[in-house]
Amino acid sequence: MAGRPRYVSTVDDQTGIRFVFKTDPADPEMLHIYARHLTNEDDALETFFEGETTRNTRYERFETFTDTHGLYWNWIEHDRVVRVISCFRF
Repeated sequence: MAGRPRYVSTVDDQTGIRFVFKTDPADPEMLHIYARHLTNEDDALETFFEGETTRNTRYERFETFTDTHGLYWNWIEHDRVVRVISCFRF
């Protein structure tokens, strides 16, 4: 039986922004983005800071893209805390 997901976070040293990641329900020791897309915290942060961002009003999220990755996310606390929804490779 799958356990309840946990959340883990990491803080970007340069900006102080905290990024919150959900763990995978089937394996709470593994990030959901890794279990589903083989991406990690560094991929998400790099995409967030280097990509181009638009707001997707249909799904009520931000979407940031680089040449190699996509990131879906929302602010938990504007300019301070980001909830990572998904991070994937193209």
